[in-house]
Amino acid sequence: MFEWISIFDSLTSEELNNLSLFCQERFLKKGEILFKEWDDAVAMYILKNWKLKAYKERSDGEILLWFVEWSGDMVWEMAIFEAIENNSNIPKKRMASIKAEENSFLIVIMNYSILELSKKNSWIYWKIVKIIEERKEKNAKN
Repeated sequence: MFEWISIFDSLTSEELNNLSLFCQERFLKKGEILFKEWDDAVAMYILKNWKLKAYKERSDGEILLWFVEWSGDMVWEMAIFEAIENNSNIPKKRMASIKAEENSFLIVIMNYSILELSKKNSWIYWKIVKIIEERKEKNAKN
């Protein structure tokens, strides 16, 4: 299930199998909203294929943040990892909305699975933190 996701390349087959027990695939139709800004962050999503749009809704319209269009791209993991950094079991809020620009397939990983994975494989945590930092910098420019 995860062979194509680069942040998981170093996991053993057993670790990948264990992680897959806590994951599921999800299909979004074009135009379907995955989540909205201020929703609780209870899962991380990894794009399997096609295209999503990250945006913020404002009174004068949508503000496009970026597109998620590469297989293996993570979708709004920031809130999940902010909760992990703060040792909090309280879900953080989503910072933007995500909508399918095309019919899209995702892998859903629940936050408790990510927490366990980060405890056992801290290098994965740091890879994701780097991606978060890059996205925050990109977002600050918008």
